[in-house]
Amino acid sequence: MSIIQVITFANIKKIIGKKQFTMEAESVEDLLDKLFAEYGQELRDELFDELGKIKSVYRIIVNGRNINLLDGFQTKLKDEDMFVLMPAIAGG
Repeated sequence: MSIIQVITFANIKKIIGKKQFTMEAESVEDLLDKLFAEYGQELRDELFDELGKIKSVYRIIVNGRNINLLDGFQTKLKDEDMFVLMPAIAGG
């Protein structure tokens, strides 16, 4: 298992109760499963729509890259990777 740096923002930070912490995980899916096991349905409902897809208002970032540009939920994680749950940034 790898030790991952987790950073949260906005409503996710409110649900979890902290901005930055570490967790052990092997993949994005594994880390999300552990987060949901620890922080419950409220976190799952905040991040995912009724079809099980990430809500358009959120991004999951690993080492500065959106997981959609990597291997999605199957993206492998290694020691000291940075995993960020953040709102999508929009504006103009």
